Amino acid sequence: MKFLKSIIFSNFHLKLLSLFVAFLMWLNVTSQKKTHLEVFSYIDIINLRKELEIEAIEPERVKVVLEGTSRNIEKFDISKIHVFVDGSQIKEGENVLPVKVAIEGVQNIKIVSIVPDKVTVYTRKKD
Repeated sequence: MKFLKSIIFSNFHLKLLSLFVAFLMWLNVTSQKKTHLEVFSYIDIINLRKELEIEAIEPERVKVVLEGTSRNIEKFDISKIHVFVDGSQIKEGENVLPVKVAIEGVQNIKIVSIVPDKVTVYTRKKD
């Protein structure tokens, strides 16, 4: 019994310190863990010429995958995501355009992927 007590309590302050340091390291690793968030969003068309109107967008929605720390993802407001295509170069008929994503006022969250990254926009002249 005396032997066991000497093993446990010899250099007890160092053992306690090492336990505390291990806890801090564990806390640091878990707080920095990256988390993914998948958001499905409809597509807006910006800068569309006035003489054109949209007939259809295929597909209507895209999947945006975001990455950040667990803390940042939990606080993230998905209404801050704006998925759009630039319609300034659209012509009448079928147009294949790249999808762009803007995130308002948010830092430390990265856009990992946009699926699909291009959409087909069908337009016609207004009557």
